[in-house]
Amino acid sequence: MNGTNFYTRIHRLGRITVILALVCFMAVPFGLSAVYGQPLDFAAIVENGAPIFLTFAISGICENLSFMPIIGSGALYMACVTGNVSNMKIPAAVNAMEVAGYEPGTEKADVISIIAVAASTFVTTAIVFLGMLFLAPLFEPIYNNPFLQPAFANMVPALFGALLFPYVAKAPKQAILPILLPIAVIFIVGRTFFSSYQSYIMMIIIIFSALYSYGLHKKGLI
Repeated sequence: MNGTNFYTRIHRLGRITVILALVCFMAVPFGLSAVYGQPLDFAAIVENGAPIFLTFAISGICENLSFMPIIGSGALYMACVTGNVSNMKIPAAVNAMEVAGYEPGTEKADVISIIAVAASTFVTTAIVFLGMLFLAPLFEPIYNNPFLQPAFANMVPALFGALLFPYVAKAPKQAILPILLPIAVIFIVGRTFFSSYQSYIMMIIIIFSALYSYGLHKKGLI
């Protein structure tokens, strides 16, 4: 298949899917408002939604810029629409590419990522649905156990650590700045400030990391 034609179709389908998903999401509050005759307070919506939008818009841009080279545009469109990107979709796509033996960024790797994200979506939806019906009452004491709460609270950092290690091992010179810089920033500004403005900080770190990698490349070190 022609590469340009493949990616053109992927972006066309991705945009259509995202637009349809947004329309469906917005139809829920507007539909409920129309059915129950409850007017929407747009001033309150903007007042409460603007800070959330700014925070997640920046996070979304940073995530898309960092995830797209790894799993490809097609898988990213699907992952963003279906959700649970960091916890499930990214690991599924990365593991599928590693098992298949394809390097990220190639057309074959993108196809494998799309299949992996689609399979992950079906599987996780089925598991969540069945768990909601049958397993939630059984596992609730485990989730709420004070002894196990720290483990559940650190699942995402542990998952990203496992995903990060192979890339650090492959390119240790490039990984030095992206790892040490945010750690240094946390010590300088404090954990509270970092957590409040992490979207802005991570965007700056991504820019510095890209410039750092470009500098290493220009010097012939990578």
